[in-house]
Amino acid sequence: MFPRPSDLTYPVRYVPQAGIVVDGRADEPDWALAHVEHRFAFPWKQAAAPRTEFRALCDAAFLYFTFRVHDEDIVLLDALRDKQDVVLEDRVEMFFSLDDRMTEYFALEVDPLGRTYDYRASYYRKLDPTWSWPGLETCGTLQEQGYEVEGRLPLASFETLGFPPLQPGLKIRCGLYRAEFSHDRSGRPPVREDSIHTQGRRGAGPPPIEEWISWVDPGTPEPDFHVPSSLGWLEIVDR
Repeated sequence: MFPRPSDLTYPVRYVPQAGIVVDGRADEPDWALAHVEHRFAFPWKQAAAPRTEFRALCDAAFLYFTFRVHDEDIVLLDALRDKQDVVLEDRVEMFFSLDDRMTEYFALEVDPLGRTYDYRASYYRKLDPTWSWPGLETCGTLQEQGYEVEGRLPLASFETLGFPPLQPGLKIRCGLYRAEFSHDRSGRPPVREDSIHTQGRRGAGPPPIEEWISWVDPGTPEPDFHVPSSLGWLEIVDR
């Protein structure tokens, strides 16, 4: 049995009307109002993780989010066969759970270009990739030493999925994660093993080196985000 979810909380600042355009560049003045979360680490590796920043804002219509990622070796496919191919790339991830046990949760995995693999799921790893988040918008931009992802989710969609109305004072369970892939340049013959993380999918060329970064340490012996102990809280606050 894994530990309970964490009490680590990210405060989502509520603003009456956020002037944000989802273009993969979180440079609008309103983003300066958001709390910057950078407590991301390698739970399964004794090393300092490359910097990851997360910010979020909420207004009367949308929950906005952005990740700014330092990455000097981005693994990115030229084209996707379908949205599930995102699992073969560098990406950032968010899970939203209706309860502490992941009885039902909703996931976004967004690559550096803003291409998104979204799905609904239930514990343990019962994924429905045919599902799509209603009204989701995402965009990503490559930068000199990494990438930035920006997106927004309609508040009405949360209520449709069974969450209470997102307003100041509300807390919902959320996980924040990063898949930190790199190219294998060792020259060794590639070892092709099916991975639960890539759901058995394989791309062209040698498989990437997989490392995993999380906001909350799940406390599992092997890398795994799909457990309740990987969750913290998002809390809507008005200041």
